Amino acid sequence: MGWIWESIYYAIRERKLANRGFLNGPICPIYGCGALLGFLIYDLIQSGHLPNIEWWMIFILGFIISMALEYSTSWTLEKLFKARWWDYSNIPLNINGRTSVPTSVTFGVVAILAEKVLIPLVYRSLSKSSESLLDILAHIFVSIISIDTTLTISSLTNFQKHVASIDEAFQNHMADIVERVYNNQNFFCYKVIERIKVFKLPGRKNRIAKQLREKQFDELIKDYFEHDVIKQMDKYIQHGTTTTLQHCENVAWICYLINRKLNLNADEKELVEAAILHDLFLYDWHDGHPSRKTHGFDHADIACNNAVKHFDISEKQREAIRSHMWPLNITRIPKSKVAIIICLADKYCALIETIRLNKHFGLRN
Repeated sequence: MGWIWESIYYAIRERKLANRGFLNGPICPIYGCGALLGFLIYDLIQSGHLPNIEWWMIFILGFIISMALEYSTSWTLEKLFKARWWDYSNIPLNINGRTSVPTSVTFGVVAILAEKVLIPLVYRSLSKSSESLLDILAHIFVSIISIDTTLTISSLTNFQKHVASIDEAFQNHMADIVERVYNNQNFFCYKVIERIKVFKLPGRKNRIAKQLREKQFDELIKDYFEHDVIKQMDKYIQHGTTTTLQHCENVAWICYLINRKLNLNADEKELVEAAILHDLFLYDWHDGHPSRKTHGFDHADIACNNAVKHFDISEKQREAIRSHMWPLNITRIPKSKVAIIICLADKYCALIETIRLNKHFGLRN
């Protein structure tokens, strides 16, 4: 609902269609977080853990929570992606353009509507649905959000590549102009152009940069690929035609690129090592054995135990391996940059490997 009203508002204001929000799909997670807090407060009131609150108290809560959510989300997105998805600088009583009193007043009014009308209506609708249907819908929606988040971050990374290619084309075009002027030695600015010419960027700069990135990545993983335990992962298929070892290398590569491209500054060695070991479970989960039915829930802990047994890994790396299946393992929430990057990269690689388009979407295998 938040995505719908905001997209309509901006379409009217800008007189063109607008897909609002951070994600590619029709989802604005910030509204979802606000709604979940609303459900939590409603549940606590209904269970007697909180006293019944008046409409004006709901308004104040909505006002304060919306300010905190908008400011923290805006700051986080700007730090991660060097961009702003909204800016209230032209609205009075704003705080650094991230949030403002007028917009928070609106959210306070919406909070009253949600607590008094919408949330009770949703609960009445859910009570008429079967538990199995609700479970299926929950898994579908979690999968959609996870895939959308992964693809969005991937597209942002590709966007930076497009900017780099545009920059290279511009530099090469300007260099050609300089070259033509430079060849005309009678030109009155010959001396100045001669100095400018030294700044011409080589046409192979992107290819050289890519080669350097791959060489540095190979240096980080080469010792692992000589280990007998790691080689065993190549015996088992993970997704599509991709083996578990190839999958782990793909995840490590995507983690390495995300960390570099988005300037997240996670420790590269810790990140790549944990990614290489994140699926070190050493069995074929497709073999139909009864114990494989819970593979999705169990294999992260199995892989972590194997990694601890054969390698000297840090507590942060252990936590990253154990939490890489979130949100399927709902209680194992990624708590570090390393863990979050691996969790997202794993889902991206799993999707691309399953549809067998590895080379088309930047994977190594």
